Amino acid sequence: MEPSAERRIAWGHLALVTALAAAAVAYLIDARGVSLHPHNLLFLQPTAVLVVVLWAIIALACLRGDRSGEAPAQTWPERLKVLALVGTFGLFILGLERIGYDIAAWAFVTVALAIGGERRPLMLALFPPVFVAAVIVAFKAMIPYPLVTAIL
Repeated sequence: MEPSAERRIAWGHLALVTALAAAAVAYLIDARGVSLHPHNLLFLQPTAVLVVVLWAIIALACLRGDRSGEAPAQTWPERLKVLALVGTFGLFILGLERIGYDIAAWAFVTVALAIGGERRPLMLALFPPVFVAAVIVAFKAMIPYPLVTAIL
């Protein structure tokens, strides 16, 4: 590390993540003001805590500043991977109610792993169904509302 390297604070990023964290905390405070019943706060409270923890990590990185001067340029294949993942997520959202949460999540996890570079057939065959089964069973145990599923 060079002692003469200029420290640049990422004010824009810091302002954005601070606004998002403030909105999450304000929403939590409002929800807790209405009801403290665990069913109402089951996902909201842990999510708000996670948002605050992530905000602290990102804020620290923003304050430490970037000493390299420029962000590394993305290549077209990297950009296409991101676009493919965004498109796959959109299809996942559209398919949740139509084909069921279990099948849509299994397909999304499998395709996302493939887009991310996973090439081991055993991992692509075993991880998605085990992960999705665990998530769907956990959601069904915690949420009193029915989930549309095809298999589980």
